[in-house]
This record gives sequence, structure tokens and C-alpha cells, in this order.
Amino acid sequence: MTRISDIEESIGNLNLEDSRTRTISKKFLGLNEKLWRLAIVVGIAQFAMSLWTWEFGIFLYSIGEPWTVGITYSVGTIAMLIGYMLAGLIADLIGRRKTMAFALLPLIIGLLTLSYFAAWPFVIFEYALIQFGWSFVLIMSRAIPADEIQKEGGKDSARQFTMVLLPALVVDGISPIIGAFLLEVGYVPSTLHAIAALGAIIAFFAALVLVKETLAEGTIKKARSGPLISFRNLGKNFWYLVVGMAGFYLFFNTALNYWSLIVTEEWGISETIFGYSWSAFSLASVIMMYTISGLADRNVKRALLIAVFANTALIFAFAFLSGIPTLLVLNIVWALPVMLWIGAERSLVVSEINEEAKGRALGTYQFLMSSTNVVAASLGAFIWDVSGSLRFLWLICGFGSLGSSFVAAAGLHKIKLEPEEQSND
Repeated sequence: MTRISDIEESIGNLNLEDSRTRTISKKFLGLNEKLWRLAIVVGIAQFAMSLWTWEFGIFLYSIGEPWTVGITYSVGTIAMLIGYMLAGLIADLIGRRKTMAFALLPLIIGLLTLSYFAAWPFVIFEYALIQFGWSFVLIMSRAIPADEIQKEGGKDSARQFTMVLLPALVVDGISPIIGAFLLEVGYVPSTLHAIAALGAIIAFFAALVLVKETLAEGTIKKARSGPLISFRNLGKNFWYLVVGMAGFYLFFNTALNYWSLIVTEEWGISETIFGYSWSAFSLASVIMMYTISGLADRNVKRALLIAVFANTALIFAFAFLSGIPTLLVLNIVWALPVMLWIGAERSLVVSEINEEAKGRALGTYQFLMSSTNVVAASLGAFIWDVSGSLRFLWLICGFGSLGSSFVAAAGLHKIKLEPEEQSND
């Protein structure tokens, strides 16, 4: 009887694999049906963030001081860090679909309260709640593709990790234009927060209807039976990547927190024009992402290294240059390294990770990288307050990023990949 059961189980598994193969083969722009369903939900959720986040630094400065901006970003980062660790863990233990739906609840609550009580110090807690929910969305946008990539043996991983963001980037390109227009005609930031809350509510119901579970029941049971968190099981590649990228993340985040402010305060460009330039970056990313992510798949280590040095060069550019045409050009150019970065980095994070721990690996990596932002936000505020110059802040970040880029190169050199993971040529 045991042999008969084994044979029947094997036949069932073969049929399942055939079914999976048929499903995987039906793709559009590199994504199968499940990933497109996820992409649509993430795109709707992105609207709830993109409508207002482009001007949030400006808004914070209008109701406070440089130190209050730093504190708000730091507390929001702490909330995200907690979210990253919980998102990966919960997603491995209960599944991706339920975790995705849960993610949108704190996002809704945070945006609704921000729209009614947009004042210091309430904004600290409202922003933290939003960031907590958003961290879950970010991890699910990586964990679900990781599951599908696992079924395909890791093929075209950089492209799939990147292309699942296509609707989100389209929305991210359009939303700041809408937000800038609303502010231009007389609406206030709280109006943007209220509209964003409505978008988050729609995303919640879309998640319940559209998102399909990608983690097999057996994998969930395996995750529950093992240790909840095991840093030793993440593999050498994971830790080489962490050590290599931590310094770069510190200086990149320090600069990026004050991106809107250097443009509006130092460059003298209006809030509305900054919103349009943000849109230029996102829409350029949409145009480039399919081709660039395919290039990243050819050699993910080299792609990530190029992205690190290119981002460093752009930090220096913002420190020295100015002007509306320059801003538009830099934002369009910035899309190139970011599209290389996204898929290559996420492919490297899960390169040695078992299927039952991919969510935790992605959450742990993002937790560690985003931990640098706790220091970055306050560090940026301190440098700005002491020097009185955002250009000086970005210049310091440029030099720090340059030094960290060589550390990243050393870390990437240590990473060992299977031939098919290293290059798809």
C-alpha cells in the first residue's frame, strides 16, 4: 500500500508540475497571471503613497524645524523596521495573501488621521503608522515574485522583481502631477492625505479579490515547524551583500531624505515643478524597466555595482548643479541605475535562501538596510542645521557614498553564484 500511495503521490506531483509549467509559460512582459494580479494591487496602493510623499518633507518643514523633520523621518523609519521583520515572518507563517491584506489596514488608519490632524506632534505617530503598513506592502511585492521565481528555477529573476513594479511606477509618475495640480489650484496637503486614504481603502478590497496565494501549504507548514528567525541559515551571500551595501544605504538615505528640500530651498524651484520632475523619473523608469532589468539578469553582481557608482555620481550632481532643465534631465537619468538596482539586489538577497524562508530573508535584509535610515535622518538634520546648507549635506553624502561604493564592490566580489544565477547569457 505504501508503494501504491507513493506512486499516486508522484503522479499527482507530476501533474501539478505540468500545470505549473503551463501557467508559467503564459507571460506578458515577463510576468505570469499571479504576478500581474499582485502588480495591480501594488499599483493601487502606490497611489496612496505617491499622491503626497513627494511633498511631505516640504510639508514637515512648513510646520516645524529641521530637527522635527529628522525626528519624524526617524520614528517613521523605526516603524518600518518593525514592519519589515514582522512582514517577512508573518508572510512565511500564514501566507502572502492574508499578509498583503493586513498591510493595508494601518496604512488606511494612518492616512485618515493624517488628513484630520496634520500637525506637530501628531504627525509623528500618523507617519509611523503609514510607514508600518507600507513596509508590509513592500515586502509582499518581493516575496510573491520570489515564490514564482523559485518555481522557475531562478530564471529571469531580476526582470520579474522589477517588472512587478510596472503599474506602481506608472502610478508614481502620474500621482505627483495630480497632487501638484491640486496644490496649485488651492487645495492643502491634508486634502491629498484624505484622497490617498480612499486609495488605500480601494487597495484593501482589491487585495482580497485579486491577490492569489503563492506559498504552498506544505511550505507554510515547514516554515512553522522551523525556527522563526535564524540568521545563520541565510547563507554567506546574504551577509556579504549586507556588509557591502550597508554603508552605501546610510549615505544614500541621508541625502534622499532631503531631496525635495534641496530642490525647493537650494535650487529655488517651486514645489509644483518638483512634483512634475518626480513624475519624470517614474515615467522614465516605466519606459526603461523591461530592457534594463533584462540587462541586469545577464550579470546581477555587475549590474548592482554599476547602479551603486551611478547613484553616487548623481548625488554629487545634485550638490553642485541647479535649474529646472537640469532637474528634469537628472531625474530621467536616475531611472537607469535604479532599474538596475531593484532586480539585481533582490535576486542576490534570495540567491541561497530556502523557499520556506524567503519572506524572512527579504524582510531581514530590508530591516538591516533601512536601519541605516534611523541614523541617516537625524544625521542629515544635524549636518544641515550646523552647516546651514543642503548642498553641503549632499556633498558630504556624495563622498561617503563614494567610499562605500568600494566596500560594496568588495562585498559583491565575495558573493558566489551558480552559473545560471550569475549570468543568463
